[in-house]
Amino acid sequence: MRHDTTPHTSSNQPDRASAQLARLDDLDDYKVADGDPDIRGWEVKTADGHKAGKVDCLIVDTGAMQVRFLDIELDRKALKLNEDRHVLVPISNARLDDDHNDVLLGSLTAAQLAALQPYHHDQPIAQGSAAPTPREGDMQKFYGKRGGTGGVQRLTLSEEEMRVGTRKTQSGEAVVHKTVDTEHVSKKVPVMHEEVTIERRPISADASETPRISEDEVRIPLHKEEAVIEKRTVAKEELVITKNTVAGEQTVEADLKKERVDVDRKGIDKGNTR
Repeated sequence: MRHDTTPHTSSNQPDRASAQLARLDDLDDYKVADGDPDIRGWEVKTADGHKAGKVDCLIVDTGAMQVRFLDIELDRKALKLNEDRHVLVPISNARLDDDHNDVLLGSLTAAQLAALQPYHHDQPIAQGSAAPTPREGDMQKFYGKRGGTGGVQRLTLSEEEMRVGTRKTQSGEAVVHKTVDTEHVSKKVPVMHEEVTIERRPISADASETPRISEDEVRIPLHKEEAVIEKRTVAKEELVITKNTVAGEQTVEADLKKERVDVDRKGIDKGNTR
């Protein structure tokens, strides 16, 4: 429980100081302190017993971690207003009904509540201003038998993020090898050979040899050309092997966890919750 001794102001609007005020609904990482009743959605009644509206939100001093104001959505019909309107009421000007989920405004009548300066959600809450600091016993008076402290707690909401990088792995290999194929080649080559030609001619009259009969022979060598095959290895071409990097894309998927806040407002009709 938090108590301060700074003198209390009776103004129904924020005082000029240094605290930072914010709507609890806008603070995703804050919640009502454990054990404290969450009065958002509770009906608000004035000191003269009139229904005045409902608690729309709690205005928190984030420096002191305390609820300072009630953001009350006025009941347009009950207060006979021409338009919807919200007002801020210091928590010190209210208390909880001990038996019902109602907020009672102990010192404000319906007319006084309707006359308060309108509060708009789209405007900063007293930029550079502070809420009145509760006096000793204000929180005990507000919560009564319910025993709340008016404090808020800060939560840490975490979520997983996916970071995608790349790493080099071997996807395979390219093997370049040579094989020897045998091809049968046929080629015609011109060749020469010698032949013997025999002619029969009459003997001439002036032949000087004396003819005689005997066995004799003449040997004439005959030649021919043969095709000779000579094989030699000749370089015809070369292979230049290089690696190229090709850009592409790959889709990756993952299940990411994210924390969220669920508010359990016990005892409040669903129609009165946000």
